Amino acid sequence: MKIKIPREDLLDKVNQVKTVVSAKSALPILSHVLMETHESSVRLSATDLKVSIECMADCVVDESGSLTVSSQRLAAVLTELPNAEITIELGKNNVVTLTCGRIQTRLFSMAPEEFPPVRSFENIEPLILPQSMIRKMFERTSFAICSDQARYNLTGVLFEMKDGRLTVVATDGRRMSLSSQDEGVPKSLNMKVIIPGKMVIELERLLSNEGEVQIYMDESQTAFAFGSTRIVTALIEGNFPNYEMVIPKKHDKEALMNTAILTEAMRRTRTMTNEKFNSVRFILTSGLMTLKVVTPEVGEYEEEVPIEYEGEKVEIAFNPDFMLDILRHIESEMVCFILKDTTSPGVIKPYAEAPIDLYVNIIMPIRL
Repeated sequence: MKIKIPREDLLDKVNQVKTVVSAKSALPILSHVLMETHESSVRLSATDLKVSIECMADCVVDESGSLTVSSQRLAAVLTELPNAEITIELGKNNVVTLTCGRIQTRLFSMAPEEFPPVRSFENIEPLILPQSMIRKMFERTSFAICSDQARYNLTGVLFEMKDGRLTVVATDGRRMSLSSQDEGVPKSLNMKVIIPGKMVIELERLLSNEGEVQIYMDESQTAFAFGSTRIVTALIEGNFPNYEMVIPKKHDKEALMNTAILTEAMRRTRTMTNEKFNSVRFILTSGLMTLKVVTPEVGEYEEEVPIEYEGEKVEIAFNPDFMLDILRHIESEMVCFILKDTTSPGVIKPYAEAPIDLYVNIIMPIRL
């Protein structure tokens, strides 16, 4: 194999795929990126056996073939080379030579045949949706993904299509975030899968605000293809909680407040908490909400925030980090706060006269 490619183009593609490579792996080949030539392009692939990324780059192919090379080492070398055309050639004894002007680097490689194959999904019809829509839905929910591997079925997002609506849900047992859209979702397609958190984070990084994404799915794997990139993962086995049962049906206390003002106030309250005492009291009275923090060995904090509320007084406590995670993704000027009592979950969602999409957050209170 022998190709010529601009250094900047190759480095961009290497950086795209190497994020899935595990720092430590029992299989040395998994630390490598696979490069395979096509007519006038090269395909780069990387995998950790659960998530795989492929992307294409235009190049001049002098000799067709394939090779593997350490993804981290290749990225490090390319980062320090000048911006010029690079020649990559596989020689004897699996030695890969990179030539850039008067600079020549030789890297040891492994046999391409050792690299695990990546599923192609050739016989599956894709679902085609806007990249911006999928990216936004993942960004709105991924912060609530559970990090506890003992609760494996919660370490990803539920991806459900039903009756012409796509719903993405994440929960860690203490909070739940749900985002729904019906733009371009066929009514005839019904499916429910759990996409791993690592795949979701990669898609947030790679998807753009323009163009479309092709989504391929079966019972065990899914692939998202967009532009010159394709990312494949195994799905999480198990049952996701019934999210519709989690959303409280009856509330008698609803307050509206300015999103930016509340966000700034929450940031200030966060400075007065610590790992052991990480809660903020929300005291709602007519037209006013008082935020209060009492942290032993640290101090106390109190701030009043104007709100639109006419109900009876209610006092409840929440984790400020959870609140900030939600508020960062509220795009409306006003945020809606729906409560029942001190011990029931709270509902936080954007306030709009005619919402184009649905975004709901459920957060469990902290015992006072």
